[in-house]
Amino acid sequence: MAGLDKPSKGAEKILLAQIKQEFSAPAEAIEQYIDLVEQYANENELEISSEISHIKEAEEKLLSQYEDAFKENTASDKKTKTSEEYSELRHNLRTPLNAIIGYSEILMEDFEEDLSKECIKDLNTILSLSRETETAIERFVDFIKGDLQENVAEDAEQGHIQNAESLFRALGDIDYSLEIDEHLKGSDVLIVDDNKTNCEVLERRLSQNGLSCRVALDGTSAIKEVDKKTPDLILLDVMLPDINGLELLKKFRKDHERDELPIIMVSAFNDVDSTAKCIKLGASDYLPKPLNGTILMAKSIASLEAKYFRAREQELLKELHLKATTCPLTGIFNRKVVFDKIEECFERLGEFKEFDFALLSMDIDFFKSINDTYGHPGGDEVLKKVAGTLSEACEENIVGRVGGEEFIAILENKGDLNLKEYCEKIRKAVTDLSIPFQDAKINITISGGVITSSEVKDQEDLVNLADERLYRAKESGRNQFIYD
Repeated sequence: MAGLDKPSKGAEKILLAQIKQEFSAPAEAIEQYIDLVEQYANENELEISSEISHIKEAEEKLLSQYEDAFKENTASDKKTKTSEEYSELRHNLRTPLNAIIGYSEILMEDFEEDLSKECIKDLNTILSLSRETETAIERFVDFIKGDLQENVAEDAEQGHIQNAESLFRALGDIDYSLEIDEHLKGSDVLIVDDNKTNCEVLERRLSQNGLSCRVALDGTSAIKEVDKKTPDLILLDVMLPDINGLELLKKFRKDHERDELPIIMVSAFNDVDSTAKCIKLGASDYLPKPLNGTILMAKSIASLEAKYFRAREQELLKELHLKATTCPLTGIFNRKVVFDKIEECFERLGEFKEFDFALLSMDIDFFKSINDTYGHPGGDEVLKKVAGTLSEACEENIVGRVGGEEFIAILENKGDLNLKEYCEKIRKAVTDLSIPFQDAKINITISGGVITSSEVKDQEDLVNLADERLYRAKESGRNQFIYD
């Protein structure tokens, strides 16, 4: 590369990766486009299978030859070639490319009237991609020779080198480690593989990094292990002696969400279709055999990390939900939930003629004197005990704290509701409380107003009339419920 700064070894690796990508991207795209043309031909019964077969064979040969040439000419022990050998390499790579171009042009010329506009467009795209591929071949050969392409400006090439050097430095600055965080150590990994040696190697590698491993040598055993205890991660081989890995994957996904149970598929089938099918069926990731130990650990850790943080997210969301829906002191529903439920019940009244419900507005008797006597800590203890007692007495019905010492219960009438018996049970449960606080026992009573949905027309009237009956209960001696 006369006249240019020579790249460092690290930057050279990056440049080579870029050069390979410049070839692979258009070359592999050609395959996709010819598949589209073939699909159209099959659907419309066009006799062009011979030309398409020639293009596909040339495509396979092109990719294979380039891969071999890349490995041979970028190896650390590569041999120096003569100019004739470089010319031969360029010729050999161009030959299948010329076949792709030639047969694509034949299809366009001979079958123009039979092919759709979209097919013609696809074939033109193949020709365009072929030219890109040819340029990439030239750049590859010139690079390994140490020469510049004639059609590339020196400052542009220098820019490629500088970018590569910058990327190499950036990669060097990344603190990469396979050390597992403390919160992931001991994570339960199930290895499913019928090859004992593979299992031993995987188990040893994962265990050395702080993970706990179980092994299943077939699908039946894997199902038993998952039923016994859901693992944190499954490494699942596709090929198994009894139940294949894809069937197992479908079963596990039926029973466990992806977030709950990450599954990394492992297979010797290292192709796009196999990977795509596994991901579609619910696999979290895919690892081709032979396994690369570093990639195995990196993907295992990534899956476990994702599971951990999703679980933490769910916990935080649950906490936020609790804060939004419950009284922080008593743990029962708050005012918003209670009134939303009342609104919901009124909506159901309009939908279901047989549906009705009752509302209980309740208040702890002489609560101010409790605060005055025992202080707010004593009052808080009373509120918590009453809330727990009401929640237990109301069973599956809604009960919440709507004010200082005020509570509301919503009772759905399922046909066998006896309001007076129900309210008497609540009143007695509260009266029987003997709440220990410091060296004393606090005894309390509760009063309430009861109303049914059939007595009113709207939510406001329901609440107001219930409160009115509550006040009458207090005025007439407390420790009672008023029903009319």
